[in-house]
Amino acid sequence: MEDVSKVTSEFSESVTVVTVKQGDKVNAMTAAWAIPVSHRPALVVVHIAPQRYTHDMIMEAKEFGLSVLAEDQMAISQHAGTTSGRKIDKFEKGVMKQKPSKEIASPVLEGCAATMECKLEKAIAMGDHTIFVGRVVAMERDLSKKPLTLHRGTYYALGESVGKYY
Repeated sequence: MEDVSKVTSEFSESVTVVTVKQGDKVNAMTAAWAIPVSHRPALVVVHIAPQRYTHDMIMEAKEFGLSVLAEDQMAISQHAGTTSGRKIDKFEKGVMKQKPSKEIASPVLEGCAATMECKLEKAIAMGDHTIFVGRVVAMERDLSKKPLTLHRGTYYALGESVGKYY
């Protein structure tokens, strides 16, 4: 049987960064597995492995920010996804900049295609990840920016349109 991670890499995903503030600590992690699940109410999910530092911070804070990276923000994805917030302050080097949220204590990132501020609705242990369901309480998008995408472990910028869905 083929390795499941190779088959699931056939899904193309927007690259997102999850941000969370717990007490005086702020952390960020790259999460490709983030998707909308409902328009009314506005709900999104992000899948995070329990061993990740961000996992426990969200469980404590009961909220998180979700930033959809723009196609020029690949360095942010790599920085947030390859180091642990347990060991370093990911914002210290200036690779990514946080901006205050409107409705939650956790920040979002500057310069993104879209940001969402989420209150934790539910955490569901499923397989080797926890599914965090967030109720979107505030959001922004920048129509001048296109999202950074990931397919088969490679980053892509959106190309030419081939048609409309609706």
